[in-house]
Amino acid sequence: MSRKVFRDAVHDMIILHRHDHGPECAPVNWGDALILDLIDTPQLQRLRRIRQLGPAAKIYPSAEHSRFSHSLGTLHLAKRMMEQVLIGGQTRLAPKEILAIKVAALFHDVGHGPHSHAFEHILPDLPNHETWGWRILSEPGIPQTLIQRHCERLAIPLKQFMADLQDISAPSRRTNQLSGRAFISSQLDADRMDYLLRDAHFTGVAYGQFDLEWLLHSITVRPVDGRPRICIDLDKGPAALESYIFARDHMYRQVYDHKTVRALETLLVHIFGLIDWIWTLEGQPPPATPVELITFLDQARQGNIPTTDAFLALDDTVVDYALGRWANLVPQTPPQGELRLRCRMFCHRQSIYRRLTWSMPSSIGNQKQLTFGFAKTTENMEQNALDLGMSEQPQATDLIHDPELMIRVERFFREHGETRIPTPQEDGKSLEIPLRLLARVDRIHRSPYAHLQYNTQGEEPIYVITQEDMVQPAEQVSELVHFLGQNRRRLARVFVDPRVVTPIRHLASERLGPWLR
Repeated sequence: MSRKVFRDAVHDMIILHRHDHGPECAPVNWGDALILDLIDTPQLQRLRRIRQLGPAAKIYPSAEHSRFSHSLGTLHLAKRMMEQVLIGGQTRLAPKEILAIKVAALFHDVGHGPHSHAFEHILPDLPNHETWGWRILSEPGIPQTLIQRHCERLAIPLKQFMADLQDISAPSRRTNQLSGRAFISSQLDADRMDYLLRDAHFTGVAYGQFDLEWLLHSITVRPVDGRPRICIDLDKGPAALESYIFARDHMYRQVYDHKTVRALETLLVHIFGLIDWIWTLEGQPPPATPVELITFLDQARQGNIPTTDAFLALDDTVVDYALGRWANLVPQTPPQGELRLRCRMFCHRQSIYRRLTWSMPSSIGNQKQLTFGFAKTTENMEQNALDLGMSEQPQATDLIHDPELMIRVERFFREHGETRIPTPQEDGKSLEIPLRLLARVDRIHRSPYAHLQYNTQGEEPIYVITQEDMVQPAEQVSELVHFLGQNRRRLARVFVDPRVVTPIRHLASERLGPWLR
């Protein structure tokens, strides 16, 4: 059987089959020819030019891997998960369902913009990457043409196939079948397993490592409330499951929410805010703005959702080129000079944003925030977390834990967003810039596991099979999973342009003085 092999740094070999049907074709390989054709579309190839971790490459120099390699890895792990649940007839997945899951896995990140998640915040009311992804997959274009052609070849009703794809992306119907979404977007899915291993590998940290092979080997299917669910057999994989959740917690702490990564994302958001500000002041975009950016931003500024073609014209190369041009701009106006300075800060990693520090109230123990360090029992874990992160004496910290203070801080910066702050310029003069382009409240709501205690209407738990052959949520069986899921991190930082820390602190002290340090 003719095969296409992709060599991969994480999974070694990712194999797809050109001859994808017939009695000799394994169920998980059925329809692979469609996958191979979709891989070669411009829409998916664009992901080669989108870094997986956005600005994080400026902190972790080897983190230059792309959304494209992650998409292939997610496809590969989705196939392996389906292969495992089909062993021994644990569940039934029709060939067209398997193919829909593979297409959804391959395209799950196709809606990401330049510099990944940061792009979703450059202007208000832009669609998120899931919305862009569905538009790319469902609107007339090459992917839709290929899907239609292969559906005819494989005798699949196109309308039903697209409905299956949409249900995986945003499930709207309850059935007695195993949901395809469980393989792509759940608490134990191919997406998370791949990005943890891939991001850990390319950042050079060990935090995201877990025993993938044993975790996959432990996957099975059991009915829960009359519906089949993916489960982990604890006789095989308790340590593998715990290490997977533990790895996710560590990667968020040490990589995804790294203070400098978040500072650079804030700077990038501010740069696009400056472009919008300059456009409003001067009636046109800054000089040297690429036409692709002009088209996209012009549509968004007019209150319209940009077209899919306008979105697909953007990638890291377009934005990085624009940032480089603006960093070497000969400014004709003071706002253009400010844009040049910010772009130099980003491109050359200079004058990274500062963080305001706070004196945290001592009476916030009811959140049971998780800081650093773990103990062997739940009781000791919680006490250690409280001792480390919330001592009786107020401490100076850049992290806001108190939810009431978060609301106060966000309200202050929102209400004073248009307040002009005199900002030093490269020529020694000063330019009055709106506060919203100099400071940003960065909220982080994280948990490595969505605990049933607070997630009753959200994600389903990871179900495990106990030694007594009972199916239970993981947090009811594992103390570590219970602790990691129970302790959500509801934090916020305030990032501030280093040139104006003092005037912003002075302005904020009128309303936030008791907490500022």
